[in-house]
Amino acid sequence: MDIFCIKAVSLGDLEKVLISHDGAGPGSGWFLDKIVIKHKEGEEAHEIVFPCNRWLDEYQDDGKTERELTANKHGSSMKRFLKGKSCFPAIVFYTIVFAV
Repeated sequence: MDIFCIKAVSLGDLEKVLISHDGAGPGSGWFLDKIVIKHKEGEEAHEIVFPCNRWLDEYQDDGKTERELTANKHGSSMKRFLKGKSCFPAIVFYTIVFAV
């Protein structure tokens, strides 16, 4: 599993994300389970899940290396109140990737 943390400004209410790779080099394909984006506004933390469960690989699945993912409306934008002790960057991108 790979986790990428990126500090950025708020992107607002996300509905879709586009993810891809250039396919350069042998074994460049990977399986993407989902993308989870977490962000904090004040004392509220939000989490948006973009399920994929597909390969981004020229030789697997449908051969595509680009996917447009739609937010999971059931369970996305989950809100929870923090007690002020968590250290959250503005936005965190979690991707679960399995390389072959």
